[in-house]
Amino acid sequence: MSGSAASRRAPPRALPRILAPFLRRPGLRALALASLALNLFLAAMLVATFRDPPPPPYRPMPDRFVEHMAADLSDADADRLRAAFEPLRPRFDALTREYRDAGERVRALLQADPVDYDSLRKATEAARAKRRQMGELTEETVLSLLPALSPAGRLRLVGGPGAAGAPGAPKK
Repeated sequence: MSGSAASRRAPPRALPRILAPFLRRPGLRALALASLALNLFLAAMLVATFRDPPPPPYRPMPDRFVEHMAADLSDADADRLRAAFEPLRPRFDALTREYRDAGERVRALLQADPVDYDSLRKATEAARAKRRQMGELTEETVLSLLPALSPAGRLRLVGGPGAAGAPGAPKK
């Protein structure tokens, strides 16, 4: 064996002696690169997990609506809004359960092999009626609450933030 063949296999002098055995064998080099790629992938997955937090926990109706609307109201008006919806919680829970059951019936009818379109139409109308009942109950509650709110609270509740005549920035 000549001296030039041995010098070709020798690692460059700039690399530490620890890496020299890995660079002499191509199998170990590929393994080290694969390990590095896997570690980079896992690090990217961890970053993605912490960057995009999970969705907020499920809040039943009317909690979603009330908290969304209360964010733009003063503390006193927000308390009045919450107090108006609190006694209706059992009714909203029942309507939500019935709406969910109606949706399950629609899904079951859609999954049937021969689809019964008349039954599907009736089930869809029943689900729509439950959703409409929840909307009507919400509207009636808000309408009954309006006289108790401050003028600025009424404008924000009905017109939303930035409505004409509403105070500038919403309360945070």
